[in-house]
Amino acid sequence: MMYVGLSKPPDRAAVEAAFARHAPDARLQWGEPAWERLGENDAADVFLTVRSNPSEFPFRLDIHDLSGRDAYELGLQLARELSIALQCSTVCDGTLHGPSQAPGWCIVWIEGRAFLGDDYGSVFFDHSDDDSEDERSRLGPVKLIRPLDL
Repeated sequence: MMYVGLSKPPDRAAVEAAFARHAPDARLQWGEPAWERLGENDAADVFLTVRSNPSEFPFRLDIHDLSGRDAYELGLQLARELSIALQCSTVCDGTLHGPSQAPGWCIVWIEGRAFLGDDYGSVFFDHSDDDSEDERSRLGPVKLIRPLDL
């Protein structure tokens, strides 16, 4: 599974155009996959779900890609493309671009420009629906570390 957090709503047409450009063979379906019936229907190999997130990225696009594509690279491409198409900020996994093996690295895209980010201790990564207001107030935004040339 991969994700793209967005500062604006993920317009379906923009998401589908990004997939058409970076994974033209992807067969998309909006909504959760029916895991118990997955083998019965091969009409889709990518399942897209939009969730809310109480952070600077209030929309999270969860992407279940069952095709075996390189999810990390595709996540980077989709996040970059959507940040440009929607003129917004996006965030995606950046663990392979961080200076350590720690899994808290992310890439923040600001209208196509890439920044290494740290999402540990952020509302985007660490919030839970069960958090109290006090717990949530201790979390902050994703920290931008430095620009990246991607």
